[in-house]
Amino acid sequence: MSQSTDQANCAQLIVYARFIANNTIEEELLFSEPLKTTTNGADVFQAVSQFFEVNGLMWEKLVGVYTDGAPAMLGSRSGFVKMVKSKNPSIFAMHCVIHRQALVAKTLPDDLREDLNFAVEVVNYVKSSALNTRLFAALCESLNADHMALLYHTEVRWLSIGNMLGQICELKEAVAEFLEQRGRRTMCRA
Repeated sequence: MSQSTDQANCAQLIVYARFIANNTIEEELLFSEPLKTTTNGADVFQAVSQFFEVNGLMWEKLVGVYTDGAPAMLGSRSGFVKMVKSKNPSIFAMHCVIHRQALVAKTLPDDLREDLNFAVEVVNYVKSSALNTRLFAALCESLNADHMALLYHTEVRWLSIGNMLGQICELKEAVAEFLEQRGRRTMCRA
């Protein structure tokens, strides 16, 4: 479960469910709901409760809750987890693994931080002008690359760092050739 703000500056509650069906573990988007006013634990709990009620789901069947660790989720008096435990005291709550990875990325060792900064610099250069973007796309197409563009890294989205770095690795030949063609040899690394 995660609460995030979209590009239109609207708070969105996103709830996934992991469950067992036909002896396999399934994972599905349960629902996504805009939070129109505040985003406190009570608002999140109300949205989830309403979904449970409309769909005939029972709190007793809930085993665990994974959240983003925000105070609205984990608050000891009025957090979402506290309210869920009032419905089912036996559930366990955990801070989502991907959010932990995002926290670790904020405290990278110097050498890894340098590599990340370099990757961001390369992406920013390629995307610094419409011309660069078009030339890079044309080069990727001529190399039959899987992607025609690089992703921006944004600190607000937890997966963006990994996606951006993965794409740079997949397109490393195109990136190196593009930088060399544009006279940016100093940006090339082995």
